[in-house]
Amino acid sequence: MPLQITGVHKTNDDFDNPYLAINSLMWIDDNTQNHGITTRDVLFDWINDNGTAYVIDDEGNKFKLLTAVTKSGFKYVRTVFDETKSDRLLNLVVLK
Repeated sequence: MPLQITGVHKTNDDFDNPYLAINSLMWIDDNTQNHGITTRDVLFDWINDNGTAYVIDDEGNKFKLLTAVTKSGFKYVRTVFDETKSDRLLNLVVLK
């Protein structure tokens, strides 16, 4: 069941790593059209257990979410392997 990530909830805290400011993500299940909100840690674990999640940019391109861990052990998700390209996840609508 692939999940399309449609928005993010962020904390007001400052982080050196912008992905850590995302505390939960809003999604739509491609198969059932169910909607939900999942914490960053739960989505990280789900992806690592063979789940698939992605974002779609303004031009309709899909970008698969990847998992990563900071040196301090914090789990997060992103759409790029490194910072050489713009991450589409960081460009999603911030929900309140």
